[in-house]
Amino acid sequence: MGHVLARLVGYGVALTPYWPYTFERSGVAADAVVVTNWGATGPAEALVDPADAHSVPGIVDVEPGPDHRFWAIETSSFIAAWPSGFSVESTLDPFCLVGEHDASISVQGPVRLADPDSMIAPGQTVVARRTMGPGVQVIELAYEHEGQRWWQGVYLYPRTDGRVLVVTAQSREPGIPAARRGVEWMLALA
Repeated sequence: MGHVLARLVGYGVALTPYWPYTFERSGVAADAVVVTNWGATGPAEALVDPADAHSVPGIVDVEPGPDHRFWAIETSSFIAAWPSGFSVESTLDPFCLVGEHDASISVQGPVRLADPDSMIAPGQTVVARRTMGPGVQVIELAYEHEGQRWWQGVYLYPRTDGRVLVVTAQSREPGIPAARRGVEWMLALA
């Protein structure tokens, strides 16, 4: 189908995947990435080591990029750190992060949001409200789904034009700490 609006940048390179795709950290080296294209003919993978990175047609284009020593997810609207323990998938626009215990982190916006409580769905209970970093409002919610306890954190990251990035993290009970750490580390760069 072609390129998507999210790419991975760091270690001197920019990785632009072909849709549909997944980025996963490789066990080969701390900075190596496995890029999978989920095309009509089945999955096709490329291992990208920044020390010897090159494009793989139909899977990923590799170009020079920022030289910071971490991976970041870059879109036309924002840049966010890629938290460890999560893969980057093209299942939502512009991407979704997926981890253990059905943990996920997704980003919407920037959008205008008159009432942050509009993010609370029926059946969810507010367990905490707080502010972190540069004015990021956080609403932490608890709910049950299919007999299991879940946590959801809604993080409203303010932009300069009055809009917010809505970053939503959620997980079943065992993955709550990892999901919370992941989204908060991710927002440190946004």
